[in-house]
Amino acid sequence: MELFPKKIENFWEIWDLRTCILLSLTLQAFLVMFSSFRRRFKSSLLIFLIWAAYLLADWIAAVAIGLITQSQGSNCNSNAKGNEDLLAFWASFLLLHLGGPDSITSFALEDNEFWIRHLFGLLLQLWLPTILVFAVGTIKYAERTYALYLASLDRFGATVLPKPDPGPDYEESAALYSAAAAMAVMPRVDQSDDAELILELGQKVQNAEDIKILQLAHLLFQAFKGLIVGFFLSNRDRKTSREIFMKIDHKCAFKLIEYEFSFMYQVLHTKAVVVHRRAGYILRFISLSSILGASIFFLLVGKKSFGTETEIALTFTLLVGAIVLDVISIIKLIFSEWTLLDAQMENQYEWRKKYITETILKKKRWSGKVFQYDMINYCLDQERQFTQFLYKIAGYVRATAIVEQLSNMWFSSSKPVEDPLKKFIFEKLKEKSNEAENLKEALDACSQRGDWALLKSSYTSYIKLKWSIGEFQYAESLLLWHLATDLICYKEEDESNSGQNPRDDEANRVDYKRQRENCKALSDYVFYLLVLHTTMMSPVLGNWHKAFQDTCAEAKRFFEKHKITNDKEAFNKMDDVKTKVRPAAVKGTKSKSVFFDACILARQLRNMEGEERWKTMELVWLEFVAYAAINCKANIHAQQPSRGGELLTFIWLLMYHLGLGTQFSDQEELAGTKMVAIK
Repeated sequence: MELFPKKIENFWEIWDLRTCILLSLTLQAFLVMFSSFRRRFKSSLLIFLIWAAYLLADWIAAVAIGLITQSQGSNCNSNAKGNEDLLAFWASFLLLHLGGPDSITSFALEDNEFWIRHLFGLLLQLWLPTILVFAVGTIKYAERTYALYLASLDRFGATVLPKPDPGPDYEESAALYSAAAAMAVMPRVDQSDDAELILELGQKVQNAEDIKILQLAHLLFQAFKGLIVGFFLSNRDRKTSREIFMKIDHKCAFKLIEYEFSFMYQVLHTKAVVVHRRAGYILRFISLSSILGASIFFLLVGKKSFGTETEIALTFTLLVGAIVLDVISIIKLIFSEWTLLDAQMENQYEWRKKYITETILKKKRWSGKVFQYDMINYCLDQERQFTQFLYKIAGYVRATAIVEQLSNMWFSSSKPVEDPLKKFIFEKLKEKSNEAENLKEALDACSQRGDWALLKSSYTSYIKLKWSIGEFQYAESLLLWHLATDLICYKEEDESNSGQNPRDDEANRVDYKRQRENCKALSDYVFYLLVLHTTMMSPVLGNWHKAFQDTCAEAKRFFEKHKITNDKEAFNKMDDVKTKVRPAAVKGTKSKSVFFDACILARQLRNMEGEERWKTMELVWLEFVAYAAINCKANIHAQQPSRGGELLTFIWLLMYHLGLGTQFSDQEELAGTKMVAIK
């Protein structure tokens, strides 16, 4: 019995290779046009499509090459006879497709470790003829392989290391030291040229649209990229960066970090390092010239022996597609940040400065959004009838975890990172950095997870609130403060809208609204990370899963008991709870639920004066986020620019630039010391 009708089999036998070639060209076009969008938009659908196209592109090209090989060795395929030259020509295009576009060499960091596999793939394709297109394909594939090699963690770590330096000659230095001691000459530290250049550029930065910021960001990226592979930075790097960031405003600071992550993305996931050099420009010229030459040759040569009109049309499509994609790549090459680094635009023509520079500097380099989710809605969403039905169906095939993940993604939302939130984060981290002059104080500042914030409040408030930090693990405190923040934000907004706070003047109401929005944004963002992005929070989770499931169970029981169906009813009922005694004293410590502890904390916070309350809550949430950022693994942070960027990753790098980090060392403090006579 035939599985498919004979007509369908015959149709597929004729069109299988042609379909694969057209699909391969389409996937290349999609990757050229849209692969860079993943660093600017946090869309799960977009990332999935890019991921699918990235995987299919190599697979389809390899399948098509296999079909060509099979057709050339088969006697029963009459369509393959007489057009071996054309098939070889197509095969060269497939090698070109395997080289991939400039805008994506790897989808994830792990892909960079497979550069050896791509090297073998390159060597195995060398038998294919058609010299011109074959040369372009070889160049593209070699570029991709070399880019993957440079971005692999071992090689990337090697690029961070300075050149071998045996230091000054010992015998000469000893003699100089003896002479200097006799002449009372004092040594001084001679800073490296890079440090001096970074400081010089930092002093020239005027605003967030200045080209100097891009150049400074590149130097800072070169100095701090060792963080990705776990290298320690020198105290000199810390002081240089800290001096710059203490003087600039929040707009310049966030723009600097945005540029740095753009460089990180391009180095790790594109051909930027390979293409943006003299040899890369020469190879790009050779590639385009070869494709144009092949197109002209194919246009002028007789085509009677090249097969059917369909096959000739397909060949022209491949040629035109290759030319268009190469031209697009060259345009992107011109309008790239690296172009401004290669040429001093101050010395260029006015039109070039106006159009190219402005276009490059205005490009969006990350999504600028944070995802939001809160626990009350999380519990209510899971109790919806449709969700319960999906969970029941998924239970039969052991897929409840998948349904839960999809449900959370569906019910979560996103919001832009507003300028007031950026300003608050930068100013308070700068204040924290100002209190941490040396490495020991910086390490102490990084280990704080709410203590510093509470100490900034009054002594009475500190005594009342310190239990919410000191008596719980970090993840439990997060959950406790998250629920309390949601409750307070709802009640305050409700009272503000109904005019129940006549004491607050208009200015205070505006300030409180801004502070409330900051607290709510950070609180819901952290909860989203805990539920849907656990890898970023894993180093600090502790007993999060136990506390989370127990708190969810108690919240659901409370909502079911009082027949609560929406968040408004939930907040009002939680506010009515009489919580004079701590839950642990009544229920014991077996359950790790913090549901009613949050009601107690919310009541204590609401009893504080408005200005002190919101100031304390803002600082506590900033410390929570900063603690998570600095403890998240560096390689996890390095993955985020390819996924639209994360505010947590911005805070991580901002803290390091402000001298707040755990990967600094004072062992190189005397590096570069020279004996210089001071007169």
